[in-house]
Amino acid sequence: MLQVIISPAKQMQVDSDIFAPSGIPPFPAKTERLVDELRSIEKERGSAGLKELWRVNDALLAENIERLHEFICIGDSSLLSDSTVARHVGPALFSYVGIQYRSMAPDVLGADALDWLQGHLWVLSALYGCVRPFDAVQPYRLEMAAKMAVGEARNLYAYWGADIARAVCQAPEREEEPAVLVNLASAEYAKAVLPQLDPPATCVTCVFGEGLKNGKPVQRATASKIARGSMVRWMAERGVESASELERFDVGYTFFPELSVAEGPRRTLVFMRS
Repeated sequence: MLQVIISPAKQMQVDSDIFAPSGIPPFPAKTERLVDELRSIEKERGSAGLKELWRVNDALLAENIERLHEFICIGDSSLLSDSTVARHVGPALFSYVGIQYRSMAPDVLGADALDWLQGHLWVLSALYGCVRPFDAVQPYRLEMAAKMAVGEARNLYAYWGADIARAVCQAPEREEEPAVLVNLASAEYAKAVLPQLDPPATCVTCVFGEGLKNGKPVQRATASKIARGSMVRWMAERGVESASELERFDVGYTFFPELSVAEGPRRTLVFMRS
């Protein structure tokens, strides 16, 4: 069972013009707890508390406080048919706006590719934990590395614990097949999943290098985001079901087996700029 994890984007929009959401994220109660915590920060410390947490300028602060005030906690997918709710939500795949998502270009993918994404792709999220491409999400501001304690959890990594890893590794239709996780997330978000993986799950992390320094690939943030989006699109268009197929990825990069490493259940595949 191949499952792919990617990072969210900070910039978001409400986009339900092409597709309507078909479900809700897997942890509505935990999301509601975080929303309540954010509202408590504003109540106790004012907008300055949220500005410190979010690390934003005044314009973004005002925008995201308004989003927080309007946020609707959805605990049942039947609420998606409500017209008020529908105005605030969109499918996750079309709600995140960033370099990686533009490279993925989901709006021009065919039905088979979109079906593949729904069955194989997870977007990690500090607020939602993880979401499928057509899960309903609302614009929000919260990063996984934010210095935010929730109850006894000292940060969001502790708050989510092993929940995200369990969700992305579950195989309701083919429980006999162990999960193979393809890690295309940033270090900030991968940290919420990889330490929590239990055998027999395995992980393949893809690295995209622009050159070599001291024999190791040099990664550039923007180029890596573009490459990750391209790889997701490439996988979806081909209906990839095996991690071994990833070695054939050739969109701007070439697989370098001599730089790739394997350590037990975890592999790192290195792709260098063509």
